Amino acid sequence: MFIYNLLVYILSPIIITKILYNSLRRGNDNNFLKQRLGFDSFKKNKETVWLHASSVGETKIALKLIKIFRQKNLEDKIIVTTTTKSSKNILDKSTEKFLHHYLPFDFLFTMRRFITAINPKICIIIETEIWPNMINICSRRKIPIIIVNARLSKKTLNSHNMIKKIYANTINLVDGIYCKSEREKENYHLLGASKDKLAVVGNIKLCETPSEIVSKRPIERKYVLAASTHPGEERQIITEWLKINDKRTMLVIVPRHPERLGDILSDIPLSIVRIAIRSKKDKIRNNTQIYIADTIGEVEDFMQHCEFVFMGGSLIDHGGQNFLEAASLGKSIIVGPYMYNFIDETEEFLKNNAMIMVKNSKSLKHVFERLLKSKQRRDLFGGNAKNLLQKKTKVLDDYYSKIKKNIL
Repeated sequence: MFIYNLLVYILSPIIITKILYNSLRRGNDNNFLKQRLGFDSFKKNKETVWLHASSVGETKIALKLIKIFRQKNLEDKIIVTTTTKSSKNILDKSTEKFLHHYLPFDFLFTMRRFITAINPKICIIIETEIWPNMINICSRRKIPIIIVNARLSKKTLNSHNMIKKIYANTINLVDGIYCKSEREKENYHLLGASKDKLAVVGNIKLCETPSEIVSKRPIERKYVLAASTHPGEERQIITEWLKINDKRTMLVIVPRHPERLGDILSDIPLSIVRIAIRSKKDKIRNNTQIYIADTIGEVEDFMQHCEFVFMGGSLIDHGGQNFLEAASLGKSIIVGPYMYNFIDETEEFLKNNAMIMVKNSKSLKHVFERLLKSKQRRDLFGGNAKNLLQKKTKVLDDYYSKIKKNIL
């Protein structure tokens, strides 16, 4: 722990600057900066069940766990920690009862004070977050620590040997590592986790259920959705879309980070494309070809009413984005070749004819045209995707059993 805390101390000016930058960029949330830096006044809690969910995907898993906790009459107070504003936006929409707090950065004294305040009876980490001080403090205080839906990122697996050693020492303080697949179990073992701590339970993300609320159509025009796009993808998708001779259908782009609007516009030929922008309240006309929905919290609404969806982060070397919500809505899903962050899910969907993968952006025109021309084809892929998810509902019960054993 000495080497880790020394590294954190040396890098602290960069860490703090990044937190400040993120706070200014996201805006409108006074708690983000003070809570991430540990300046918030912590009130002592009675024993809590602590769920840590770093970003959007993990937060959706947290809400599924909270729902089954309440269904099983687990009455403990629940606190959810996240590290992004997007995650909090999702939590704010939930009707479940819990407290939210941005996780302080893993400075030793800040984390010690935070854990003292929330007083957890268990720490449940969702998927990938391995913070050495957080885990070490819980371990010393005999607070059970488990990782659910456990997976390891490509970045972690490819990190420097010194960092890997810190990770290995840390994960062996964890009481149970419940993995989403055999592949992830093997990855944790290769990182240094002892086999007696590892088990494969299944992928909670596959327990996706469609929203019971049918949202109002965000726009009236018929449209295809490109969701959670990343730098370099918008230009590739738009280039192929403009080759399609379908004036009735519009392309809607929802970028992963809406603040990138300026970069997106500078990367596409505005002189030959008719574009409307949601944040500017541009009117959608009959000849509008591209609509950029650069707003926060609306991707679910756009997904619910689209013809089919292309999931971003997959045409570039990013690793893909979570496509399971689209599957739960029975939408045909298209992805690019870079899906390594969701490799198990992608393989299962491809095997069950529930997803289309293109080798590169030049294949998009052909795939778009075939889906636009055939409702039967759209229904086939969308129906297969929805049916695949409906077979996975037991996984949540299995996770609850593991969690319950560690609470008692």
